[in-house]
Amino acid sequence: MHEAVSKAFTSEETEDTSVAGRPPQRAARGLERPITPEGHRALVDALRRLEGDERAALGLMPPGAERDEARRKHEARVAMVAATLESVRVVQPAEAEDGVVRFGSVVTLRWSDGRRQTVRLVGPDEADVKQGLLSIDAPLARALLEATLGATVEVDRPRGVEEATVEAVRSR
Repeated sequence: MHEAVSKAFTSEETEDTSVAGRPPQRAARGLERPITPEGHRALVDALRRLEGDERAALGLMPPGAERDEARRKHEARVAMVAATLESVRVVQPAEAEDGVVRFGSVVTLRWSDGRRQTVRLVGPDEADVKQGLLSIDAPLARALLEATLGATVEVDRPRGVEEATVEAVRSR
């Protein structure tokens, strides 16, 4: 569905305030955060870009404080992506043939107001709501996990409790 890594992992235009700008969340002892194979591949690709082309571009900058600052920010991004990769566990999404929502499932919902929404349940490090990638830690994802085709789920939202019906569940 989406193999590009969030701009937060590579952008020099923004401060490090996004998920990628914070140290990876610590999982409970003995546990790792899940990530889909596509999300893992995107992080690996981002790390390769950071360690390759982007590092080489820093060498082309004229010496001085600006280059030193750019290098410091770059190395922080490299460290962040590397630490994230060390703290995740690739989870193969289960086949959705049985109509049960699980990690990695693509779910189409019909909300009580008639809106339709399609989301994929992914690990917190690859979540991107604009792309329909929903962290399994999000309230909607928690409500959807183990729901079945045709089930109605309730989600507590800031504007109140909303209901959605699971219209479709697929693996990808």
